[in-house]
Amino acid sequence: MSYEARLLTLTDVKSRVGISGATIYRKMADGTFPKPAKVGARSLWPSPKIDEWIASVLDSQNMGQNMGRDSQAKKKPL
Repeated sequence: MSYEARLLTLTDVKSRVGISGATIYRKMADGTFPKPAKVGARSLWPSPKIDEWIASVLDSQNMGQNMGRDSQAKKKPL
C-alpha cells in the first residue's frame, strides 16, 4: 500500500489530530503547529506536515516518559 500526500481541510486536520479548531489556531499562533497553505481562498494543510507534527508529539511524549529512568537505575539501594 502506497501513501499519497494530500491537502487536508480543517475538518480533516481536527479529525486526524484530535484537537479543536481553536486549539489548532492557537498552536499555529505560538508556532507549535504547521500553518496551512493557501489554495485560492481555502486554507489547506499538506498531510505530510500533519503527520510530522503527530510524530513529534509522540516522540516528545515518549522522551518524557523515559526521563529520569537512567538516573534512577544508577542510584544505589539503601
